[in-house]
Amino acid sequence: MRVQTFYDWLLREIASSRMALINLYESRDRALYAEAPQLRKKYMDTIGIYEEPVLQAELEVAVLHRKVEIIQIAINRREPIDLEAIDARLEEEKQARISALEKADKTLNELPQLDEQQLHTLQRQYREITASFHPAMNPGLSDTQKELYQKAVEAYSMQDVESMKLIYNMLFKPLDLSGIPVIQDNQDSSVDERRADYLEIATELSTDYYLAKKLYKAFAPLEEDQIVLDMLHKYDVQRKEVEREIEQIRSGFPFNAADTLNDRNKTEEYLAELRLRSARCEREKRELETQIASLMEVRKDG
Repeated sequence: MRVQTFYDWLLREIASSRMALINLYESRDRALYAEAPQLRKKYMDTIGIYEEPVLQAELEVAVLHRKVEIIQIAINRREPIDLEAIDARLEEEKQARISALEKADKTLNELPQLDEQQLHTLQRQYREITASFHPAMNPGLSDTQKELYQKAVEAYSMQDVESMKLIYNMLFKPLDLSGIPVIQDNQDSSVDERRADYLEIATELSTDYYLAKKLYKAFAPLEEDQIVLDMLHKYDVQRKEVEREIEQIRSGFPFNAADTLNDRNKTEEYLAELRLRSARCEREKRELETQIASLMEVRKDG
């Protein structure tokens, strides 16, 4: 086995870990910016148009419950009741709640509809940019490269084909290779002979790789190996973080609605549930408004 076998193996492990991390970043962003918007649109067209007014009604009912609570507290404390101030406070709480929900939804994007070729080009360019300019895997980037990478993330999140193309061209400027000498292959040997040489080299490398992977733990790592091992550990930590993020994204909306959306019976059952919830909201709203009016009468009489 060659002297450099272990080091070669470690370098290959780094290349493999790096590629796995790149694939995870791409999977995460594809879920966020490509799959989620399409699934969300399908959901809104099928279910969302019926669900949204129900959710709005339920929010209004929750606000009325809160209003009853505030008025009752004021009555108990014998404090003055300023309905305008209460309504203003409740509106602030309502908007804060809506804002928090929107912020928590990482897939909330209104995006243009791309054809298959545009989407393929966008994903390819973004993948290459991620591989070469993601700050977590390329610590030596300049400030300009980091800024352009962030712009690429923004362009991908908005499915902005033209911006991505511009950023891609700025990061990958064509190189003039005319002055670089090219090593000529040995054309004297036959194709079969060259193929045999390549097969022998490939077999040797393959043997080295798997044997090194099996034996490495039995040897004390060299000082130079530690740098590579630290990088492997860093990639492993990053990979686990991105895997957790992907799991979180796919467990939330709209991915958690895919089963209902893709099953007609489940869709019909949920729409029936929405009708019941809507009726319940109307009933609760009337009861709460009556309760508020009664509380105000009690306070006036008191």
